[in-house]
Amino acid sequence: MDFLVATKDGIIVMDAADVTPNENGSGDWHKGKAVSTGNQVKVIASLPSPSNAFGHAWSADGDRLASVCEEGVRIYDATDKYKMVHELERVAPDVGGRAGGVRNILFSPKRSFLVTYEKWDPQYPDNVHLWALKGDQEGARLYSTSLKGYTSGALPVSIIRWAADESVCVELQTGKGLLLRNGDVSQDSDETSKLIAEKSVANFEVSPTTAKGQTFVSCFVPEGSMVARIAVYDIANPGKAVAETHLPAKVKDAKMMWNSDGTAVLVLANSDVDESGCSYFGTTYLYWLKADGKAQSQIFGSKDGQVQDIAWSPTANEFVAIVGFQPANVTLHDGKTGKLISTLGQSRRNTLKWNPFGRFLAVGGFGTLAGDLDFFDRPKEETIASIRAPLTVECAFGPDGRTFLACTIAPRMNEGNQLSMYRYTGELIFKIDYVPETVEARHEDTGAGARTKTQALLYAASWRPTSEERSADFEDRPASPARTGTKRVKGLPSATATAGPASSGAAAYRPRGAGTDAGGSVAAMMRGELPSEAQRWGEAPPSMQPMEEWEIRKLEREAKKAAEKKAEQEKEAAIQARKDAEKAERGEKKKLKELKEQLQQLEALKDKEWDELTEEDEEQLEGEVALRAEIAELEKRLPKD
Repeated sequence: MDFLVATKDGIIVMDAADVTPNENGSGDWHKGKAVSTGNQVKVIASLPSPSNAFGHAWSADGDRLASVCEEGVRIYDATDKYKMVHELERVAPDVGGRAGGVRNILFSPKRSFLVTYEKWDPQYPDNVHLWALKGDQEGARLYSTSLKGYTSGALPVSIIRWAADESVCVELQTGKGLLLRNGDVSQDSDETSKLIAEKSVANFEVSPTTAKGQTFVSCFVPEGSMVARIAVYDIANPGKAVAETHLPAKVKDAKMMWNSDGTAVLVLANSDVDESGCSYFGTTYLYWLKADGKAQSQIFGSKDGQVQDIAWSPTANEFVAIVGFQPANVTLHDGKTGKLISTLGQSRRNTLKWNPFGRFLAVGGFGTLAGDLDFFDRPKEETIASIRAPLTVECAFGPDGRTFLACTIAPRMNEGNQLSMYRYTGELIFKIDYVPETVEARHEDTGAGARTKTQALLYAASWRPTSEERSADFEDRPASPARTGTKRVKGLPSATATAGPASSGAAAYRPRGAGTDAGGSVAAMMRGELPSEAQRWGEAPPSMQPMEEWEIRKLEREAKKAAEKKAEQEKEAAIQARKDAEKAERGEKKKLKELKEQLQQLEALKDKEWDELTEEDEEQLEGEVALRAEIAELEKRLPKD
């Protein structure tokens, strides 16, 4: 099971299935050696990349790996010991001291083509390039276009995509809409017949091919003279939308996710405005749309709280959502109707990851949460294991469906980079710490003022995808039975349950005085709340202005609402405490009754002749003193009737 880590010193490919003891105990992460778990992961290949570890990408079948280099892009054959098979040069040179080069890459579904995204520069506006990887034009640049303003990192929109069979290529053209090209990027003469004329479209997603051979495209059109909306088109008939829904006012963007069979799409719309005043993070809305336009519904709205995460099952037509303020509800929905099937639990979680077979679901609470992680068995609807994976930034199941990768990476975390591998039953297989050989001074003076130096070494980690041929190597197996003496929890653990660290793992560091929702610099950094560089080093902070009357009234209303909520919570807590006390009292009365019955049985044994007593009778008589002491203790605690 190959996986890669993108580090400051290059890309390292390792085999998660080949773990041996670390004989000398050293912690050289270049060689896959782990200190805390005392083992070593086999290194398959070490590939060069820039020190800032800009983009890399796997092909959908996992047979090719593309990595950005200083010269452009190198493509490696994963089936032949990662031998380099292509080297594509960057198109635009550095201009005026501004460093350019490739920043992101994307394979077509059948890896016939590669799209490279270079840093945009006004002197070289065409920064998106399409390359042929197969056929007579192998290695040639076929087409170039522009993604204006793109510099690096995640793409604001992937403007060139394909249908799953590569029969159609879809390109977003600003001010025109979505241009439908032939899969080989040739163009028909009648351009208008191949255009989805959504002139203001900002993002789009291509569906998987349905059982009937249809392919749909969902489009997000942002708010302008009208509210934002979602439109779904059949690429075989692009002239008219087959499904459409209008979103609430002030929606800023939307994320669209298709199910595995291309029959339904989920739309998570986001607004920076929360008119209820209950959240600083705006409002989210979740919609379900059937691809043929015959049904649609709103699953969650502003009254339900923030949608933390949603995830389609990779094999069944169903999806899971985490919604609401913490502790949030984890809900399971039918993908055919969007309706609720069941509520799996209520806990402090915000991340969902399915395994490739749709059998196990990882439910985690990361970012500003403590890092609790549950492995949930979907068929049995029970929690297999709960652990703590602190400071996790990225995570995913491996192709075997039973191994789980969790890592702490830059730039989210510039110190304490690590990669941990767990079994679905919660055991820690290995943990590699990415720490510098020598810890240098935290600051340096470059002549332009002091500058903080980081210890960022790990930038990304990802599994090698599995092709249809290699997927036969992995079998969908049910969970192993629980250990003797243990019982698995139905549903997810309650919000009050706290997971312990995985065996062989270390617990998360919690600053003194930090509660579950406490802040601190790390939490603030992961929420993106630290000040910008300009504010930190140059500009003076904005002057404080006196509050206006409406602001004072708002604060008073919020304080009153908080006080009422606190009083209600205290009342509910008192009622629950009384119920718990009554329940405990009933349990102790029941136990006292049973103990007195045992005492009566002992008194009956005393009436026997000494030669009639068995060894078992004698053992029971020897326990009389302890039995009477336990009865006396219970009678002392219980109120007298």
